[in-house]
Amino acid sequence: MQIDFSALAPLAAAVEKAGAPILAAALRAGSSVSGAAPFPLNLLLPAVLNGLADAVGGDASDLGALADKISAAPDIATKIQAVQDSHRDDLQNALDMARLQVDQNAAYLSADMPIWAKIFFAGARPLQMWLTGPALTLYQVAAATGHFAPLDPSSYAVMAAQFAMLAGARTFEKNAGIASPAPFAPAPVRRILARKAAK
Repeated sequence: MQIDFSALAPLAAAVEKAGAPILAAALRAGSSVSGAAPFPLNLLLPAVLNGLADAVGGDASDLGALADKISAAPDIATKIQAVQDSHRDDLQNALDMARLQVDQNAAYLSADMPIWAKIFFAGARPLQMWLTGPALTLYQVAAATGHFAPLDPSSYAVMAAQFAMLAGARTFEKNAGIASPAPFAPAPVRRILARKAAK
């Protein structure tokens, strides 16, 4: 089904009036762009639109007519809320991820750094680099015993040197206090994990 995500705004207003705020927020987030909604909303919204169309007896591809049917039906609130409830966790998780991406993009673009640093910035963490280098070496050792195909020696040397340089550079930045502090898991990811654990 081809969806013009930019046409979701009237549907979001009708759904919100029917008492489904989470569903309305997801539709609004999806309407922010014309080509495709932000991931993972772009994967979830077609199923939600089909559910809305089934609930009101409309066509999921005709978003305007769907919004009109929802607005005109006097007893539609229960059906719309049932659609929201059937997708509630997925919608909330998708909204959290979309907000996280927007927040990260805004913070990144507002950071005071030269343009070349924004273009070539890599968010490697020191621990990740320090662990990847030894893991690569362990693979080579295991390959020497005949269990795996070994990496080409020149490729191994280049990759090991790159991981060591990244680890050293990021460790220096952390020690010098110039690396951006960030929690291991951002707040929206922690909320998603907490909802999964509560089930």
